[in-house]
Amino acid sequence: SAEVSSFGGAFSYAPGLTVAMTIFLFSLAGIPPLGGWFAKFEVFRVLATAGEPWGYVLAAVGAVNSVIALYYYASLARRMWADDVPDGDHSPVLVTPSLVTALTLCGAVTLAFGVAPQLVARFTDVSLLALGG
Repeated sequence: SAEVSSFGGAFSYAPGLTVAMTIFLFSLAGIPPLGGWFAKFEVFRVLATAGEPWGYVLAAVGAVNSVIALYYYASLARRMWADDVPDGDHSPVLVTPSLVTALTLCGAVTLAFGVAPQLVARFTDVSLLALGG
């Protein structure tokens, strides 16, 4: 369902999926030590060091947007962890091994990019050189 309320109490019937979703939501919000933090840090660093008024304006707009997004993501995470299941059905969700593998891999990469951002920086530096930059 597209309703946010349908995520209520997800931890009681899908704990693994709830943990994964929380990691990805907080990465989108830019919470350290997740990969989204490094990405947001780099964007704000570039805007602040641009030396142009538009850089500061965009950084301010981005900061306001980040706060609004954090509120939304944290609200959704709180719903998944603390609210009751809307329909009262606590039946466990069947998760296939391929989904577990994909979520584990994506979660590990998200954490690795936040803890060791130089892994990403090296890759992007090589890519930039390959593109003639």
